[in-house]
Amino acid sequence: MELEKDGLNGGATAQGTEGAEAARQVIPSPDAVTATSIPAELSTAALRRCTALAARARADLLTPGRQEAAAQLAALLEEMGSWEASHLVDPDPTMVVLAAAALQDLADRLPVPAPAGLEVRIELVLAVLHAVMDRGRVAATA
Repeated sequence: MELEKDGLNGGATAQGTEGAEAARQVIPSPDAVTATSIPAELSTAALRRCTALAARARADLLTPGRQEAAAQLAALLEEMGSWEASHLVDPDPTMVVLAAAALQDLADRLPVPAPAGLEVRIELVLAVLHAVMDRGRVAATA
């Protein structure tokens, strides 16, 4: 198992490869557990990864048996679902909108039952992202 710094909650990512369950696990550092604010550089990195994984998971849905991106996305959404909108410090507005759009697009196309419990996790993260967007005017250029 390899560890690499991922920036989420100051943690490291453990990459295991056990069959189709090759999900990324975030291992928080001790000082990250007590932190309540999430700086822009960390939220932006997570939002970028979320957007990319949501697009990959959507493409994977077209191929039966391919759910690697869905498993990775589920692990990331587990972390992001614990966020509170008020704890995000100046998140990149463009990435907030793009991540929300990518997740909504994926949610609209999920099969029943959804792989890796994605449906509930997507709803939780969308609620956080919508709260961030509602907190203030989001000025994202198209």
